[in-house]
Parts: sequence; C-alpha cells; structure tokens
Amino acid sequence: MQERRTGPGGTEPKAADECRLEVAVLLEGRTHTAGIGWRISVEGRPGPARAKTRRRASSLLSCELAAVRRGLTEAAPLPCARLRLCVPDHRAVVLLQGGHFPRFRRAEATVVRLRSLLERFSSVQYESEFARDPELAHVVAEALDAGLHAAAEKEEHRVWVMERIVERAREVVLERTETGWVANGRYRVQLDPMRCDCPAWAARWARAPIGARRAQRLPCKHIVALAMHEGITVPADLAEMARKAF
Repeated sequence: MQERRTGPGGTEPKAADECRLEVAVLLEGRTHTAGIGWRISVEGRPGPARAKTRRRASSLLSCELAAVRRGLTEAAPLPCARLRLCVPDHRAVVLLQGGHFPRFRRAEATVVRLRSLLERFSSVQYESEFARDPELAHVVAEALDAGLHAAAEKEEHRVWVMERIVERAREVVLERTETGWVANGRYRVQLDPMRCDCPAWAARWARAPIGARRAQRLPCKHIVALAMHEGITVPADLAEMARKAF
C-alpha cells in the first residue's frame, strides 16, 4: 500500500480534486520547426500558458509528447489527485494508455519515460481534441514564429520562410489607436521606422549587432500585415525593408 503523508497534527493535506493539462503544437515540416505549448488548470483556475520553440522536430506526434512531458513535469508537484490530459492527436492518447503502433517505436520509448509522471496521479482521463485555449494557442504561435525566424538565418530557407510569414500575416488583426497601430490587441507596430514589440522582432534581435540584424532579420508577421495594409505586398520588398531597419 502506498504511504500517504500527513500534515501537522496528523491531518492529511488537502489535495485539489483535479488538474487539467492541455497541450498544443504547431509544426512547419519544411524547416522542421515547431512551437509546443502546455497549460495547467487546477480546479478550473488556469495557470500560465507556456511554450517553447522546438528545432529539428520530426513529427507532430513527437512534438505533442514533448509538450506532454513538460506539462507533466510541471504538474507533478501539484497537490492534485486526478489528471485530465487534453492532447490533440488520438495516437498520442493511445500510446499514453499503453497502446502500440509498430511505426512509432521512438514515440513508444518516449511514453515509457512518461509513465512515472502519470503514475503520480490516482486517475488519468484523456481528451483528444485541438486546443480550445486562445492564450495557449497564442504563445504556441509566437514560439513557432521565433523558430521560423531562426530557421531563416539559413539562406536556403529565407525565401520559403518569408512566404510563410506573409501567409501568417493574413491572420493578424490591426487596430488604429491614438498612438499608432496595434496588432492582435497586443503589439505596437509601425513601418517608419520599422518596429514591433513582438518577440520575433524585438526580443530576438535586441542584442545583435546592427550589421547582423540587417543581414539576417526578416520582418515579423505584424510588420508584414501593416505593410500589406499600406499596399506593400511583394515578399522581396518586405525582406529588403527589414534589412534596412535599425
């Protein structure tokens, strides 16, 4: 029988009834770049949405299991008796429940390493569906954007990444305010001088020398969205604008 620890005075510490772990993944197969994310909610109260860029990503399944591993590691110390795990790919659910896929031996090996984290909970329920959490979806998209900009440092990927940024820019929502343009309700963005507060543009290149920035940097999707709004639609012109930016 597993020993149950007690608190001061011999009373058992109160455990939360349930925590929910939701994971989300975006993968660009051509550059093998992904954004993986996870978020834990305890008794309906969501914690911070977390995300990482994953390079040399082999498949959506491997990325989802990597996100599950990070989420379970974060959830393990929490005083939760039960776990509800939301994973988009039903194959991941089958593997986590002990199923077998001959094609996915590496994924099965990953799941074996997750068993000890899953056994920490008295019960685990699974959901197979895409992320419903907009904040989680946002941080995963930002992690993917950061990875794409890193991939663009390799010359063979630059043209394709620029085209992908243009495609992603079509989903950006621009709002005109008294102080300028705001993208997706979060980031201040302008063209002259070129500027955006998002991590893909500001944080990634903050410490790079000006020469390196001009040679390597591509515009983020928010800058591209504003440029397209102003009538600049040729990817080569957008990339050249970024090379000249400070």
